[in-house]
Amino acid sequence: MTIEPSENWQDVHESDIEAVARLLRRGEISIVSGGHLARFEKQFAAFAGGRHAVATNNGTAAIHAALWAVGVRSGHEVAVCDYGFHGMAAAVRSLGAVMVPVDAEPLGLTLDPQDLARAVSERTAAILVHNPWGVPADYTALRAAAPGIPLVADASHAHGALYRGEPLAAHADIACFSLGRGKLVSGGELGCAVTRDPELHERMLVYGHVNRVPGDLKTLDWAGSAVGLKLRPHPVALVLALGQLKRYPEKQALQRAYARGVEAIAGDLGLVPLQPCCDAERVYWRIVLGVPEGLAATPEEVAAIAERLRRAGVAIEPNHYWPTLQHQSLFDWEDHRAGIRRRHCPVAARIAPRLLTLPARVQPPADALERLRECLTAVLAGDDTRTTSPVSTGETPP
Repeated sequence: MTIEPSENWQDVHESDIEAVARLLRRGEISIVSGGHLARFEKQFAAFAGGRHAVATNNGTAAIHAALWAVGVRSGHEVAVCDYGFHGMAAAVRSLGAVMVPVDAEPLGLTLDPQDLARAVSERTAAILVHNPWGVPADYTALRAAAPGIPLVADASHAHGALYRGEPLAAHADIACFSLGRGKLVSGGELGCAVTRDPELHERMLVYGHVNRVPGDLKTLDWAGSAVGLKLRPHPVALVLALGQLKRYPEKQALQRAYARGVEAIAGDLGLVPLQPCCDAERVYWRIVLGVPEGLAATPEEVAAIAERLRRAGVAIEPNHYWPTLQHQSLFDWEDHRAGIRRRHCPVAARIAPRLLTLPARVQPPADALERLRECLTAVLAGDDTRTTSPVSTGETPP
């Protein structure tokens, strides 16, 4: 029996709609500096652990500007986890740099510091650090593995995650966030790059905020306009994100409680939740569970379990990062075929096809966890006929 989704949590409130209406009545359909842009950047910088922020039109644009700001240029190499979203590689390639895949560590599928040490070369200009599904990487170990090379965090899944008790921008040179459709905090289409370094902050302005420079520059000696693409966001996105940011602590607590309940059930049944490999506190953009060989001998058997769970009504999502990054279609495109230095990444290749991904619900029905336990138990035991479903809503992520 399929149970229709029921969520009491709404990301967009009436107060947000009224704020957008006021914005449109005033004719504020674009913004160069100040106003909602300044308020958003100030609040998001504090939230993310930085002192400065640059809002962009999406998260990939934030990564693009951050890589340029730390010095990535044509012919350089950028180390990227092989388990991840193709947009990370696209940002690297858009600057003419070469992507170098690095293997994942097995607990949280973040960058493996030991393999990073093997992957860097004299051409490495940056490390692009994935924090998949809200699991923080080990920033101290990564810096030790690649001393002197800038760390740019892709924190698109990790709003509010902590490493050693601090938000991620306290540990990366720049932390980049997506606030796109379905993200933990969303403006519809929005991104933000956060840093503690005033020069990196202003270099991102020079790259992506035409008409804002040189007027907003305080330390950088530059009298011209922007030198890169126009990346500034729409004010409607800023207003929506400001409203959600204010409510996010409550949402995060509810989401964490549900996700930990799911992980406890999964662990009881032999599934393996992702977990940080270091002193970190994760958030939950998705709940990702590994299926060990004792439950499914092959990736094909894992896929069969996923399909049976879907038929039973569980909102199992596609395995988003399989195949791994170096084998995704981006590198079949003729402009990008030479833009990768391929490497053997056995952990990512072994674990990625053995994952089940579920939405991290905020306010599901009271019996959602019990129904999920019943369904998982039945499917893993091969008895799918007695299940009822905890079907849940959730956006399909990049």
